[in-house]
Amino acid sequence: MLLAESALQAEANVVPRTLLYVEDNPSNLMLVEQIMEGCSHLHMLSAHDGNVGIMLARSHLPDVILMDINLPGISGFQALKILREDPATACIPVIALSANAMPYDVKKGLEAGFFSYLTKPIKVDELISVLDMATKHAHTELDAANEAESLWTGAERRHLLNPES
Repeated sequence: MLLAESALQAEANVVPRTLLYVEDNPSNLMLVEQIMEGCSHLHMLSAHDGNVGIMLARSHLPDVILMDINLPGISGFQALKILREDPATACIPVIALSANAMPYDVKKGLEAGFFSYLTKPIKVDELISVLDMATKHAHTELDAANEAESLWTGAERRHLLNPES
């Protein structure tokens, strides 16, 4: 059994997640769309440039973003920086997917804050595995943030009911 098949089976009963793919090359976009057809747990949105990607990320709050580096207008690095500066999108895992495949490129991407850095041509099993890790990471972070907010709200509520405590 392929890694992609086992990952798909493991995710069969999971709540659907949203993937935003920011890519200007129609062939790459079509390839990832075909790959995602086999991933019933992922719903895919797409953007053809970094600015549209940022707008969609802010309006849809996807679970994970797959970002090309060489985009028209603003680069994937610039888009990542903008997403990280916005509290609404700061915690969304962003995965780089680029033809820039030299070790220096990968290191630069990871240092910039990408969750992972994948290279083209796309390796399907690797893509599925990293998307799975990113969505799990995103929801672990979200659950922790919700729990912290709930605890803070509970402490605040106790203080309002008993100000001397």
